[in-house]
Amino acid sequence: MSIDTILWSEAYRPHTVDECILPDRLKVYFNAIAKKGHLDNMTFIGGPGTGKTSLARALCEQMKITHLMINASSEGNIETIRTQVRQFASTVSFGGGIKCIILDEADGLTDQAQKALRGAIEEYAGNCRFIFTGNFGNRIIEAITSRAPIVDFSIEKVERNALLIQFATAIEKVLKSKGIVYNELELFAVIKKNFPDYRRTWNLLQRYCSTGELKITSQIGLDDNALKELVEILKKKEFGKMRAWVVENLDNDGASMRRAIYDKVSLLLKPESIPQMILTLAEYDYKESHVMDKEINMVAMLTLIMADCQFQ
Repeated sequence: MSIDTILWSEAYRPHTVDECILPDRLKVYFNAIAKKGHLDNMTFIGGPGTGKTSLARALCEQMKITHLMINASSEGNIETIRTQVRQFASTVSFGGGIKCIILDEADGLTDQAQKALRGAIEEYAGNCRFIFTGNFGNRIIEAITSRAPIVDFSIEKVERNALLIQFATAIEKVLKSKGIVYNELELFAVIKKNFPDYRRTWNLLQRYCSTGELKITSQIGLDDNALKELVEILKKKEFGKMRAWVVENLDNDGASMRRAIYDKVSLLLKPESIPQMILTLAEYDYKESHVMDKEINMVAMLTLIMADCQFQ
């Protein structure tokens, strides 16, 4: 399979702790764990795309630990815990060592599922370790974090520049190896704008470089065709297409997207719906500075407009 048929964020994910782009304090900590050869239960908390899941997988690969990945936000129900988790945790690995279950986006687990996991952690302590990842530590119950202590993946101001340069160097190495033509200033602008969301940056660059040359196509705001498409989707209340539209246009600045909707989409509403749309835009404009995942925030805003506003 050609490397371009899969997401770059997956193709170039790290396989060892040293390959991960992390603050030195975290690299020292996790390299010590790998060297010691003893994996503990842990909970990784930090913003989206900051390397939590990549580190969990790299740590298991480096330590040659059989592991299972579960997306807790989509499979975070009690049935998953009763079947998938317990079936994996109760069996012995081929190498005879411990196994590990990585519960990605564990802050999406239901309370019932988290309570069930509390028992599973203790029941299989001799055979299996658990690594939880999430954006919001306060959504994971204390019974879990007391058994799997939190490791903070937030990046301090004094660490940003070094990590930014390290990430840019890694990206340039890939682009050069693939013969992609790029302008250094434009490349760094994309990286800096989306930092520290490594996953989002890789996926954006894959799109921008699809022709063999870095061409930034969507950073200057929404064009009329994109807005026309959005209006049709909202009018027909097609939630799936709306989510796809958000993903396709998410590399635009959120504030400029809301401004474009305010300036142009409002003209296509029935007069009695205009106040509601303005209030919704204002509400989610404020919320964006407080949320971890801007895609979810945008989808929530458009869902409300879809539900509450009538078009001409």
